Amino acid sequence: MFATVTDWSMADPEEFSKTAKEIWPSMKAAGALSIRIVKTNDRGARTMTIWPDTETAQIAIEAITAIGTSQA
Repeated sequence: MFATVTDWSMADPEEFSKTAKEIWPSMKAAGALSIRIVKTNDRGARTMTIWPDTETAQIAIEAITAIGTSQA
């Protein structure tokens, strides 16, 4: 297994959690096994996503980055 951990800053961490739950089906389809979201302070959250292996995580991250970049 392989884990990715990301720290996020936002106005409303609880709203971020709802959004993450909405995109979970897409992440699961990309190979993610599980995700955990923890509020770290009034404007922050940390996610930990578990992947079956490094290769699956890297492919998914590249796809997510490409989508995000194209929408910016």
